[in-house]
Amino acid sequence: MARSVGQRAGLTREQITDAAMGLLHDEGLDAVSMRRVADRLGVAPNSIYAHVADKAALVDELIDAMLGTVSTPTDDGWRERIERVMRDSRGALLAHPDLIPFALVRQSVGPNALRLGEVTLTSLREAGLDGAEAVTGLQVLLVHTIGSAAFEAGRTQDPEPAARSRRGRERAVDFGGVTAELSDPISRWSGDVVFERGLAWLLDGLVSDTASHD
Repeated sequence: MARSVGQRAGLTREQITDAAMGLLHDEGLDAVSMRRVADRLGVAPNSIYAHVADKAALVDELIDAMLGTVSTPTDDGWRERIERVMRDSRGALLAHPDLIPFALVRQSVGPNALRLGEVTLTSLREAGLDGAEAVTGLQVLLVHTIGSAAFEAGRTQDPEPAARSRRGRERAVDFGGVTAELSDPISRWSGDVVFERGLAWLLDGLVSDTASHD
């Protein structure tokens, strides 16, 4: 059987993904193109297309490579395993903020995404959720985790966070009502605290909802 151009060049999908990840870290996602990846590897662009169809597919590879940095948890308890997967996935996203918008809108089905999804689904079933409930539970947890990363990434890129916080507090006070009463905690936002508290509430709610159906 004839080999493709990419195979003849001795390329692997892993080499292409590694080169693209290097560009992402060095110059940002805008710099990641099939031609730039080919240049980095010292091959012709058509060698890249033999393994990856287009930039969208390359971004999918980058997202799954990012998830590859999240280890499979070995904790005994179902809750601890889910907490570790979600916490470490959020950390991986925050380490690759350019990929967060794509993680929000693209369902990842790469091997690492499937590996982490399997851990979470198995843990949810252990917690008492079954069938479609476990799938919905996974989806809710992903919305919370990716959304938290997106919100936090935007805040960390704010050039004037202190000034924005001060303006927010002043406007809350001017608005009045309960918003004014809570203007101080509103202005003292902690993304990590909000993520952890929200994750705990979600897991508590999932268990409570399951128990109410027994």
